[in-house]
Amino acid sequence: MDYQNVNSLNVWLNLLTGNLLPMINGNAPISFFWKVYSIFIWILEISVTILMIPGCMYVSMEKAVNDSLICLVETIEMFFMIWRIHARKHLMYELIQKLNEMLHTADKTMKNIVTETLDPIKIPFNFYWTTGMMSIIVWHFVTFLVIFEKNLFYYEDFRLPAGFFKQPFSLKVFLLAGVYILVSMTYSFIKKVGAEVYVVHLILMITAQYRYMAIKIAMIFQEGNEDDELEKEGFPAFDRKKEIEIRALCRHHHDVIHLMSLLKELLSLTFTVMYINNVLRFCFIGVLIGNVMQLYILCSCVQQLINASTEITDEAFHEKWYLLQPSIKHIFILIIMANNLECKIATFKNFNFSLPSFMAILNQSYTIALLFLKTN
Repeated sequence: MDYQNVNSLNVWLNLLTGNLLPMINGNAPISFFWKVYSIFIWILEISVTILMIPGCMYVSMEKAVNDSLICLVETIEMFFMIWRIHARKHLMYELIQKLNEMLHTADKTMKNIVTETLDPIKIPFNFYWTTGMMSIIVWHFVTFLVIFEKNLFYYEDFRLPAGFFKQPFSLKVFLLAGVYILVSMTYSFIKKVGAEVYVVHLILMITAQYRYMAIKIAMIFQEGNEDDELEKEGFPAFDRKKEIEIRALCRHHHDVIHLMSLLKELLSLTFTVMYINNVLRFCFIGVLIGNVMQLYILCSCVQQLINASTEITDEAFHEKWYLLQPSIKHIFILIIMANNLECKIATFKNFNFSLPSFMAILNQSYTIALLFLKTN
């Protein structure tokens, strides 16, 4: 088991979208085909983004805002998410290396926890990217119905205004340009989903480590309680064994906290930009189903991480840990104190990207929207 092979959706989306985000530690060679494929996809995305600028200048303001603004905001967010990870590759390689070290020595308990943590998110993401992609295709195909009504076409006739040629232009140019825009926008959406799956995969992998520690500590104390308590005054051999296991889990906890610091450095700015972007998007564009689903999935995964990081000792606390020798009790109390350090990924000190913040985003966006309506 390693970071790459525990989530097939993350792997094939990473290749299909041409993101080529780090999957294994070190500079592993990428095949020539995938490099060329990735370059082609990026040229496609960059070119259509550039062409959107003159396209918006030659259409009405209503058309530019209603059709172009959504795609432009989504594209900018996609570029930023992927660029941010590539710009911090050294952090990703270090994070992946440490995760792989944990996974290579994983016991059956850890393997089960990793699987149980990752599996529930696959269905929502599969639904998200398939329905989103189909919606984009249908949204763009509707514009092709105009070919039955006229022979000359303008930028206004495109679903997404883009300045290809001097208008008006022929049916052939309109169809080719329309297909080009459709393919570009579909890839833009899938690339964004691929980056989101990658980020969620990172968060859930660390969440699984917190859950593993919680279960292992409880198991250690349960095993101790299953034995006769007749020897407890002499601190028997199984107490020394428990102390060794607890100390090993403390080292594991230290490594996971280090992973959290790497994750925060890697994703804090990205989550902050997403927060601001979603507030503005809800205010000026409206609450779209895709936006809500995207934000809900990310917030719920971060919420799982927060809960797991603060519940390491909850199960073990109800066991008879107080009957063990003082050194074990002291270590356990230190772990309980460490539980008070809640994980925070966002840059803002008083804000975290969690389910409560998801509702805060909706409330703030509507409040701002009402203020704008009142001033106008």
